[in-house]
Amino acid sequence: MELYRFEVVAEEKVIPVIIVAENEEKAFRAVEVELEKYFLRLPVITDITLYEKKRIHKSAGYVIYEQENILI
Repeated sequence: MELYRFEVVAEEKVIPVIIVAENEEKAFRAVEVELEKYFLRLPVITDITLYEKKRIHKSAGYVIYEQENILI
């Protein structure tokens, strides 16, 4: 299993999404599923980018530094 960090661009905002999956194909599908579960009304998604992939071991994680996530 691997840990994936995605950034989704939707309605001029960047949404970080973290997924655990067996491969990249399943990870991309899981991003869409998680977004559908999270939002009452799914925003218009313009881009889904895989930024990082890590093999899961006893201690694996990401630092997500929140700053202005508005695209210009």
